[in-house]
Amino acid sequence: MYMCISDHGYLLGEDDIRDIVHDTFLKAFVRAETFDYQEPCEADVHQRKCRAWLAAIAENLIRDRFRGQLEVSLADETEIERIQTPKQEAADETEIREPERLRLLKLGFAQLSEVEQTVLRATMSFWQGDQEHQRMPNAAMQELSRQIDKSPENIRKIRSRAIDRLEKYVNENIQDEE
Repeated sequence: MYMCISDHGYLLGEDDIRDIVHDTFLKAFVRAETFDYQEPCEADVHQRKCRAWLAAIAENLIRDRFRGQLEVSLADETEIERIQTPKQEAADETEIREPERLRLLKLGFAQLSEVEQTVLRATMSFWQGDQEHQRMPNAAMQELSRQIDKSPENIRKIRSRAIDRLEKYVNENIQDEE
């Protein structure tokens, strides 16, 4: 339950979190035969696999809960233009080892304010890689708005500034290491 509260408490109230946890364990019980427990590995690896499996079930249940609700756009016009016309750079200049990029993203994320981190976590829980323009369900946006006491428009701006800060941090530190 702690994982659900820390990961999705800003989207759902405590009662909804309890429902998600209950539904997660119910679904896991019903579909237990799909969990690969026979792979030979250490006990702590089995425990991490089980937690990851339960977390994935909970994540899907949360997405299902908001599916079909009205959506609020999180992209402003400049973001859409930037997505449609990416910078033309040589592939070898922008190619970075993935673990290094992830490390820089984590460090940059830690430098963001608590509100910026919450906004990014909330909006990214609805991110789907196969869609060009991302939207967050209206109910989720309203809950986030209520929790952090910011309007949806301000949340969109906070998100945009936080992403810009992360990009700047990663790009500056990549250049420093070369």
